Amino acid sequence: MKMAFATTFDGNDVRNWSGTPFYMSHAFQQRGFTIDYLGNFKRELPFGFKAKQIFKKIMCDQRESPRFNIVTAKNYSKQLEEKLKSSSADIILAPQIHPICYLETNKPLILWTDALYASLIGFYPGFSSHSASSIAQGNTITRECLNRCSLAIFSSDWAARTAIEIYGVDKNKIKVVPFGANIDHAPTLDETCEFIRARSKSKIKLLFLGKHWDRKGGQVVFDVTKALDQAGHDVELNFVGCHPPADIEIPSYIHVHGFISKRTPEGIEKIKKLLRESHFLFVPSRAEAYGIVFCEANAYGLPCLTTHVGGISTIVKDNVNGMTFALDASPESYCEFIVNAMKRYEEFAITSFHEFEKRLNWKVATESVKKMIAQV
Repeated sequence: MKMAFATTFDGNDVRNWSGTPFYMSHAFQQRGFTIDYLGNFKRELPFGFKAKQIFKKIMCDQRESPRFNIVTAKNYSKQLEEKLKSSSADIILAPQIHPICYLETNKPLILWTDALYASLIGFYPGFSSHSASSIAQGNTITRECLNRCSLAIFSSDWAARTAIEIYGVDKNKIKVVPFGANIDHAPTLDETCEFIRARSKSKIKLLFLGKHWDRKGGQVVFDVTKALDQAGHDVELNFVGCHPPADIEIPSYIHVHGFISKRTPEGIEKIKKLLRESHFLFVPSRAEAYGIVFCEANAYGLPCLTTHVGGISTIVKDNVNGMTFALDASPESYCEFIVNAMKRYEEFAITSFHEFEKRLNWKVATESVKKMIAQV
């Protein structure tokens, strides 16, 4: 079967959207699909948009979104229609709503994504100041997309509920299939067991991977690490992806690495080494549509310490492959869990790997979607 894989950007470029479209489409290839990449579309804004954007910012401190604009969305769909004329694809699959929301086609149209517009408003910082016009258009675009889809697949129960409860989509065309880990070669069970056995028995090693201090809960990670130290535990935190604010004290047991690029062999190996040697991935996100980093951690047998927000609870099952905490959980509650979990650590780490193996990898995910596509 031939699939048109529709994205506004280049879906075959691993640098786009944290590599998710790349790994998703390549996994479909491994399931026997021929992929026709249709993307790299030009964003065409309506006349006077920039002036309106500036006016809204100055007068109302609101953002007029170029992404959630009906004229822009229709232009994306027109560009896709043109490319489809020279494609022999049997189906069209998109990991984002923008290229397909106004698409006119008689071919089955499938959406597989992590969030819908209504659930992002007031949730992600970048969506906190959208204008009333952008909100209205964002919701209209989303409804148009969902109405056209033969199948709407979401990476989490949270996103699926948005489709049903806010947009009123028929439950029969809603499915939940978690995304997989964006890694080229996952460790085997034997390799993972070796990593687990080699981890320190005397020191608690925490790992943070995130680019945003506030949204990813950087302050919580620091507070919990310091609380563990003050309680007399030998602890180490490797903090990767961003730098703390300048006024934050960094004790000797917290190592701030900053951004480590996955685009270099050195960067990849450094992150792999941290995953092999750490006990827990600790990313207590304040907002998160999904969180592929949790799948990647499980691939190395790391249980995940995080929060019960957005789509995370579809990935992280409490006391199975990690623990989700309330947003206002105290450092003491995190510490108590971590100390107790260390007493059964090997079992906890192995069940974390099994969750990756059973459901948090792209092979399993695309196999599930392939069966759904066969019934469309």
